[in-house]
Amino acid sequence: MIPDLPTARRVLTPFASVLLVAALTSLASSLPGQQDIFTKYRRLETPTHIWAVAPGLADPSEPLQERVSSALLELRTWLGSDSGRRPLLVLVAGQTGLNAALAELGAEAVPAWVPAVALSQKGIAIIDLQYLIRQPGKGSATVVHELAHLVLSEAGGVLPRWVHEGIAQSVARQYPDPSTRHALILLARNRSLLSITDLEKHLPADHYSASLLYAEALLFIDWTRRRWGEDLHARILDHCQKGVPWAEAFERVSGFTIDEATEQWQQELAESDVVFGLLLDLLLSWRGLALLVVIAAVVQRFRRRARLRQMKQEEEEQRWNSPGSPTSDGPNQRGGSESTD
Repeated sequence: MIPDLPTARRVLTPFASVLLVAALTSLASSLPGQQDIFTKYRRLETPTHIWAVAPGLADPSEPLQERVSSALLELRTWLGSDSGRRPLLVLVAGQTGLNAALAELGAEAVPAWVPAVALSQKGIAIIDLQYLIRQPGKGSATVVHELAHLVLSEAGGVLPRWVHEGIAQSVARQYPDPSTRHALILLARNRSLLSITDLEKHLPADHYSASLLYAEALLFIDWTRRRWGEDLHARILDHCQKGVPWAEAFERVSGFTIDEATEQWQQELAESDVVFGLLLDLLLSWRGLALLVVIAAVVQRFRRRARLRQMKQEEEEQRWNSPGSPTSDGPNQRGGSESTD
């Protein structure tokens, strides 16, 4: 999300297990000047970006550096940014380090659940390296999310916050948990969803409401990508870069007003199958994968037990039917080649 400084309230993003990231855009100084603030940080320069590593931290891993470079290229290609700016990525240790870096930039502290912050107009992202180490999968998504904020600023200038969050979550594949999606479907059926254009007027402080708000932005952006193609947002941002407001640019490119588009999306969402959607979301979630692993383990255990019983039964049959095996009358002394009258 992209709160206004210094009084904006921050809210939680829509994932059940974690992650929210914030993007701050109202600081006005240039990127080179801001880099000078981090004089105590170790500087590592690459062709695509610059690292500022807090004292005591190791250098970013090779996979992380490659991920940043590839994500910047992919995002700029997709969103139509031809910027040659090298963003400054500040690596810090924990929440204390994150807020200390923000304080150096004159920004207010963020809550404990925020693992990264993007100052999109400045081309700076501050990232908790400890979070990336603890949560490698979610950490990778966080990095892409923050880079998306930076590239959106390059490609379209100042944009609505819900557009920033919807696109950033969409490209980072930070999808809502099954219960949040279920709630959105029910709200759509009751025609109780907030208007997309009103999202930034309502930033509830509680986790549940905030999750719904950001999930709504994400699902709508995903729907527009399916509805009008992957080049839709690059074309919209091209208009925005020329000073056209986002909603007007959306209408020029799609041929629909934002209200007409959201009406179509809400109708499709309301017609979604709740039960099937919940099952599908559960199966696609980490919990669903864990459940499948447990089920597979249980099935395998039963199969092993069945096989052991079968082997034991076959062994018993062979023992009773072999030439030297006991019979109902006692041991068979004659062997299997002789017949009886």
